[in-house]
Amino acid sequence: MNETARTSPESSPSDPSQWIGRVLIAVLLGEGIWGLIVSLTNNLLLPLLARTMGADVQSPLYLGKGDFNVPALFMSVLELCFAGIVAVILNSWVQRRPKSRRGKSVRLIPIPSDPSVTVPSIPAVVPVQAAASVASPPPAAPAPSSGQFWAPPEPSPPKAATPPPPAKPAKPKPPKEIIYNSVGEPINPTEEE
Repeated sequence: MNETARTSPESSPSDPSQWIGRVLIAVLLGEGIWGLIVSLTNNLLLPLLARTMGADVQSPLYLGKGDFNVPALFMSVLELCFAGIVAVILNSWVQRRPKSRRGKSVRLIPIPSDPSVTVPSIPAVVPVQAAASVASPPPAAPAPSSGQFWAPPEPSPPKAATPPPPAKPAKPKPPKEIIYNSVGEPINPTEEE
């Protein structure tokens, strides 16, 4: 019941390669069907009408001898079958998904849905005075677990950091008055013409 439509960007309806493939399939099948209709008319229906009418050879309504052309009819059926086979192959080629690249795999970690669990965040950079800092060896990196490729560094507690001084607000400049000429171009009032 809880089904979601899975579409990838490669198979979007606006993909031009899919539309070109669909147009080619339609043209192939349309040509095969049209050829079968023409062959049925010329090689089967027209001779059948000629036999039933039995008109005089001198008459303008004469439709021919009434001989069925079975080889031509068979060829048009074969053409339709070949067009169908090519259309099926072309359709499978158009709908083929690109091969996924096998390389580095990414491990996804689910986000806990429990609101009481907090996710650690990356600490902000805090400036530290050089004189007040004591040289200490960097903390040892934790050993990676068997399935984890990368672990964020553990945050270290900040040491006697002083906050940066507050920035002085800049004095706002009065807006410069712009004068336009009759054409709409800005002009400088200090320039003399």
